[in-house]
Amino acid sequence: MTYVPLGSRYALGAADTTGLNPGNITIAFTTNIVDISIANFELYHAVITNVVPGITATIYLGTRVYSFTGPQGGSEWDPSQPMLLIPGQEFYFCTTQAAGLTPVPTVTAYFRYDPSLPGNQS
Repeated sequence: MTYVPLGSRYALGAADTTGLNPGNITIAFTTNIVDISIANFELYHAVITNVVPGITATIYLGTRVYSFTGPQGGSEWDPSQPMLLIPGQEFYFCTTQAAGLTPVPTVTAYFRYDPSLPGNQS
C-alpha cells in the first residue's frame, strides 16, 4: 500500500463550544478546517504545541472518545492505528486547560489516503 499525502491542517485552541469539554480549551477540527473530499482518508499524525505542562487531551471523533495524549509543553500524537475519516467528520482535542489561560494550545494534523481502496479510485 502506498499512501498519498494530503498535507496538514492547523487549528488553534479556544473555549469549548462542542459541549464535550465545558469550561476548557478545545482544538476543533471542523469540516471547514479539514476540507478533504477523498472518500476514505486518515489522520496519521498530530503535533500539539503551546501546552502548559501537566495538561492532557482527550481526542474525540465526533462525540466518541478515540484516544488520549499527555503533552508536556508540546507533544506528538502518533497513533498505532490512524484515525480513519470520511468527508464531513469532525474531531476534537479536548484539553484539561481552563479556557482563558495562556499559552493557547495548537494542533497541526497530518492526513493521507490509500488510493487502492475502492472508494478512493474514482
